[in-house]
Amino acid sequence: MKKILMVVIVVGGLGMFFLINSFSDEISNSQSEFSSGSKANSIFENYKASGADCTKVKDILIRGDCFQEVNDKYLEWYLDQSKRDFDFSFQQEQNHWKDIFYYEISPEDHLEELVETEHNLDDEDTFPSGDSNYQRGIETVQEYWYVFSNMIPVEYRESLKSVYWTDTGEDFVLGIGRDEENLEDTLFMISHNVGEYHPLIKATLIHEFGHVLTLGEQQVSIDEEVYLSEEEDVWKEAEEACSTYFVSYGWGCVDESSYLFAYYQQFWDDIFNEFVQIDWAAERDYEDFFFHHEERFFNSYQGTNPEEDIAEAFTFFIMMDRTEVEEGSEMKYEKIRFFYQYDELVALRTRILENIYNLSVENGEFY
Repeated sequence: MKKILMVVIVVGGLGMFFLINSFSDEISNSQSEFSSGSKANSIFENYKASGADCTKVKDILIRGDCFQEVNDKYLEWYLDQSKRDFDFSFQQEQNHWKDIFYYEISPEDHLEELVETEHNLDDEDTFPSGDSNYQRGIETVQEYWYVFSNMIPVEYRESLKSVYWTDTGEDFVLGIGRDEENLEDTLFMISHNVGEYHPLIKATLIHEFGHVLTLGEQQVSIDEEVYLSEEEDVWKEAEEACSTYFVSYGWGCVDESSYLFAYYQQFWDDIFNEFVQIDWAAERDYEDFFFHHEERFFNSYQGTNPEEDIAEAFTFFIMMDRTEVEEGSEMKYEKIRFFYQYDELVALRTRILENIYNLSVENGEFY
């Protein structure tokens, strides 16, 4: 099985993953953990008891609010609101990325046997733990999948069929892609630069799931001939023929009933002509666009395209206090309120928040 990159400009193997930079300065510098001992035990018991009270709440919306409040109080609950980075060249420059190994996901939702590729990292590189690069990769993928699969309900990620560990050069990223042998299947990519799981990363995992949710085959019509074409004219014709919104990098034409089309109509239709004029090679073109529409976005990554926008807004929908969302007057808060109109997403929010709590309680550590 081999993943296919989402094409930006059809030039050889140039491609794109929907991804997010997982290691902003805040995350890199925030590796604090609760100290051991009686104080830590007391904090954990308080967390456990507070969450137990939430399980008694029957109303789905209020139950979700309860778990959000408890998790926000006791866990490291990071939401990116930085607006200083505007170089996201990793979205386009991926031809140097090489898969090292991958796991297929079994029907029982477990990782199957490891499958190696022809590409290997220098296994002489070691890390503070003393593990080799390769062994660290195995442990990282298994750990991330354990957290992700316990956090996200399986019925919402049935299209996700494999997890890759990929040499991404100097890029620190996670990503979602499609498989070229079966375009209905999605895959989860983890950069070889990513270290062990830290609770601050949960927002990134939710963001990546946001892509699975909003770009699945039930949301987007995939044309295999167009998707695999290396002819720029084919892409242009497909985009012109799309009556809704043609997803960036060739993921297809979104369905009229899709979350992304409703989101696009409400939040992007009025600025999209301006957006497509951005010269991404220019030093300040995107930055100028972003600050001209700053009230629409929580962070500078969110404005890079509608697909990243909806995935980031979905993350805030899951993790942000609903009272703050309701009181916010800027459009960025309206984007979060967008998700509350869907009963199934309100229920999903509650399940994810409760799953995070259950995972922490079952393992006796803060996720």
